[in-house]
Amino acid sequence: MDMEIETPDQTDMNECISDPINREPQRIRRLDEAVVNRIAAGEVIQRPVSAVKELVENSIDADSTSISVIIKDGGLKLIQVSDDGHGIRYEDLPILCERHTTSKLSKFEDFLSIKSMGFRGEALASMTYVGHVTVTTITEGQLHGYR
Repeated sequence: MDMEIETPDQTDMNECISDPINREPQRIRRLDEAVVNRIAAGEVIQRPVSAVKELVENSIDADSTSISVIIKDGGLKLIQVSDDGHGIRYEDLPILCERHTTSKLSKFEDFLSIKSMGFRGEALASMTYVGHVTVTTITEGQLHGYR
């Protein structure tokens, strides 16, 4: 593989800076949280197939033996993943789609023994920043599920 890096000469630099002597630096400011979340979502969910991958990995981590995927318009209209995994506890639903919430880790040392496909707790949160997410779940022994 060949790579070339050219350094700009002074005339190129002058094109980038209109008035280098009197130019004020731009202010540094915090990004709005909504902007930060959308940027982070783009790092995790780059295309609809990324969302499908993350959801199927969640299903596998839930010990599913059957996984069904329905996609409409290439994932732009609908991505639906259904499974027969162990489900999500009702009391966990309020924080389910928050960033950095996971059932796989509780302390940093847990990284040494991780055996699941997903563990960072970012995928569902990222999906909520770029689309509408509905989760329907039921756990073993329950008479009805929750949405």
